[in-house]
Amino acid sequence: MVLTVTNGSQHAWPDPTRGGSGVNLNGKMFTSSRYNGGFILFSPYLPSPWAFTASYQTTGYTSGYYSTSTPSYTQTNTGKTGTSGSFTTTKFYTTRPTITYPSWSTAPTTRGVSVCLRYITDSQSSIFTLSPSSSSLRLDVSGAFGYTMTFNGYNNVYLQPNIRLWSGLRPNMWTSICITMDTVKGVVQMFRDSSMSIRKRLTYRYMWSGEPVIDFSSFEGQVSDVQVWDYPLRYKEAIYYMSSGSYGSYQGSVLNWSYVSYSMTGLTLLEDSYEQQIRQPNRRQGRGRHLNEEEKPRKLHHMKESKGRKRLDV
Repeated sequence: MVLTVTNGSQHAWPDPTRGGSGVNLNGKMFTSSRYNGGFILFSPYLPSPWAFTASYQTTGYTSGYYSTSTPSYTQTNTGKTGTSGSFTTTKFYTTRPTITYPSWSTAPTTRGVSVCLRYITDSQSSIFTLSPSSSSLRLDVSGAFGYTMTFNGYNNVYLQPNIRLWSGLRPNMWTSICITMDTVKGVVQMFRDSSMSIRKRLTYRYMWSGEPVIDFSSFEGQVSDVQVWDYPLRYKEAIYYMSSGSYGSYQGSVLNWSYVSYSMTGLTLLEDSYEQQIRQPNRRQGRGRHLNEEEKPRKLHHMKESKGRKRLDV
């Protein structure tokens, strides 16, 4: 999937297979497109690599190509190519990449599973799919404050975290969520920032396989601080996460943002989080003041009147 313009320069989409193994992603975020991007997080201890396969089907055009006049086209096996003056233009067919997952046969006995993450989005779409090749568990945005959890392929539970759980949490740019499932009791609950949903009974049994893989191939926006546990979180553990560690430390027992492997494809970036970008110094020295620099106290000037005339006190 490459858009090529030949006139001494070339431009291309990112390499479709990129990733890292056993890396610390603290202070990082993924920026991904739901139409032609995505990334997978998985345990560094997996015996075989997990990666996207760059397999595209011919169903439509990408947007835009360079041309100074109407070119004549010739059919190729990858798209249509035309020539106009000294510029060669190519418009390729693209769809979402297909993903091949290794088989997962290990099924450890667990009391449940919990997933926490922070995200920013402006669309109603799928957020993630946990354990995609075995006990698939998917979470989708459903309305302004609702979510739909799908398990076993077709069983749905609607969750609406609108019950105030605690105060004192400062709002910020991120939406922080935790979904926790107790497979022994057969209940699921969701937390969003300082609120929670009711505890809901599962009408069908779900057993998590323990597959340490989470897929974000249909998400639009930014994702950061993904943690996965192999047990249902307690309330105070959810509060620890929502407060970004202000009330207590947290660390996923299955997937941990500070030690994880990842694979990303297409229109996906791994970049500094917004908080890290704000802390970065100005590119041009001597222009403006750094955000972390303390502001010097300013002298206040007050106008006072004394015996019919104005006096300036400093």
